Amino acid sequence: MANSAGIGTCIREIVPRLSSSFCITLLVSKLGQCWCEGMEQILFQAPIYSIQEQLQFPLKIPRCDFFWSPHYNVPLFPIRAKKRMVTIHDACHLALGKWLSFPERAYAKFVMKRALHSADVVVTDSQFSKNELIRFLGEPKKPLNVIAPAVDPKQFFRVSDKKILAEVESRYALPRRFVLFVGSQKLHKNLHGLLAAFSKISISDMHLVIVGKKQGLRHSVENVQMEKVHWLGEIAREDLPALYSLAELFVFPSFYEGFGLPPLEAMSCGCPTIVSKAASLPEVCKEASWYVCPEKNEDLTDAIEKVVSDSEIKSNLIRMGYTRSASFCWDKTACFYKELLEIQGCYV
Repeated sequence: MANSAGIGTCIREIVPRLSSSFCITLLVSKLGQCWCEGMEQILFQAPIYSIQEQLQFPLKIPRCDFFWSPHYNVPLFPIRAKKRMVTIHDACHLALGKWLSFPERAYAKFVMKRALHSADVVVTDSQFSKNELIRFLGEPKKPLNVIAPAVDPKQFFRVSDKKILAEVESRYALPRRFVLFVGSQKLHKNLHGLLAAFSKISISDMHLVIVGKKQGLRHSVENVQMEKVHWLGEIAREDLPALYSLAELFVFPSFYEGFGLPPLEAMSCGCPTIVSKAASLPEVCKEASWYVCPEKNEDLTDAIEKVVSDSEIKSNLIRMGYTRSASFCWDKTACFYKELLEIQGCYV
């Protein structure tokens, strides 16, 4: 999952920071990925959540002190690891079961419960996620540790180089003024609500730019002027800082998030943010975002127009956003993981 969105970011940021303290072997779908250079790699190409995945775990996982599952799809059969650690990022598959098939819901609940109650070390991303996991799966006998993800200011920063900004503008044919959304188009991201809210925007030259995997939503909302909605799909990670820097505003109207990295990335790039007053987002963003009710599209319309047109609100959100995003540090995140492993007796 190293090349996926939020979970992939956590893997790529945490694992290299642990490699100086531990001998790490990785299960990878493709050998030779640059981010894991210098670490031993074992080819593992079974699809996630599949029977093949479960059958291959005992065969592929070598003898080790610790096996870390960076997602809840833990091995269900015995493996050659002395101890196990799992990171369950959120309870999304449990809380939003109405949007999943019965087999998907049953698998998620069974495996997640096994992960929570059987692992030697369990980590989640936020206090909200911790509470949700306990609510759905019961209190585990061992501590459920909260370790927040972070933002790397060397990767996400305010881009001021006019040449770089012009190149990104040209590459993606960006409009002069736009509101930005970054994320998947899964139902809980509430992109449908964002499109409905944007259809009521009275600012004539404002556009909406959507970054993320396309999943067939583009004709699902009436009254949206589609020439003002720009669907970029998945873009190169290195172009994101420029995109955040060019945007007038970043909007994240999710119904449910276990953490939510994109608002922090936007803040780190000096982009004001509007987020839902829901799930973990108030915990993560604190006073650095403007909050809306995700069920009320008119609230989002009003918030976009208010923030975009009020320079004082914008400057305050930008200032507080820099401060808030700076409080999340990957070195600190990796250090917490390191301490948990050392407490369990895992050393080089």
